[in-house]
Amino acid sequence: MPELNGKHHSEASGIAAFLGLPKADEVDDLDLVDAVRKGFPTKTAATVARRIDPQERFLRATDIIPKSTYQRRIKSRTLTKDESEKLLALSKVLVRTLRLYANDVDLAAHFLLRNHPLLRGRKPLDLAKESTAGADLVLKLLIKAEAGVAV
Repeated sequence: MPELNGKHHSEASGIAAFLGLPKADEVDDLDLVDAVRKGFPTKTAATVARRIDPQERFLRATDIIPKSTYQRRIKSRTLTKDESEKLLALSKVLVRTLRLYANDVDLAAHFLLRNHPLLRGRKPLDLAKESTAGADLVLKLLIKAEAGVAV
């Protein structure tokens, strides 16, 4: 797993490393915007899934992008702008969750997979996968937790 403890030049380069993008250490926020616009390589979805769940116990690329769509994207080798944006939002949630739990994948998974009362009983991972708005909501929850607010 890429270092998530501040060894990257910026948050953008840390996210790029998590996504498995080339030259991640050189990536800034605008580079991420450009990469989303162009579409991430299809393999990025599998990379993200393996970063949080190496044994594929609860997250696979086809949980992020529907299986039939993913198969088509493998042939084209590029995700769409919308798929890339959704994957970026999910990755931000996963990186922040891992940071909160000191890169402990099991603790992060426990948080991501349990129904959360502040999310009306929904699982953070499900919300984060569903839409960028859902990912933003989970990020807000994580920011509160980092600030010491009980969540």
